Amino acid sequence: MAGNNSGNSPAEMAEQAMNRLLQAERDARRVVAECEAEAASILQAAQLQASRIASRTDSRISLMQTRCFQRVTEEIRHLERAATQARETQAESYRIDETGLAECIEEIAICLTGGVSRGGDGGDTT
Repeated sequence: MAGNNSGNSPAEMAEQAMNRLLQAERDARRVVAECEAEAASILQAAQLQASRIASRTDSRISLMQTRCFQRVTEEIRHLERAATQARETQAESYRIDETGLAECIEEIAICLTGGVSRGGDGGDTT
């Protein structure tokens, strides 16, 4: 062959081409395996980071829930104290002076029976 400057026969050239092709395939498999290993490493790192983020988020949520629970509990206690004070104040305003009530009932009874009031101006004048 006139174009063959290496002095190899066509069979040798075909064999060399086949060897280069096989070597290229081995190199490609090696590169793919390296990429897969790197991808697995990246994925593992991302999963670890996601796990840490989730853990921190759960901790923060738990802390917020605890604080909210404490705040609500404190507010309920405050409202209960205020309601108790309001009931006591209201009950105090409704307390009746029992001596005054007794005197009032006695005066009403005297007026209804036609007697003379002790006060002098609430009784029957006839």
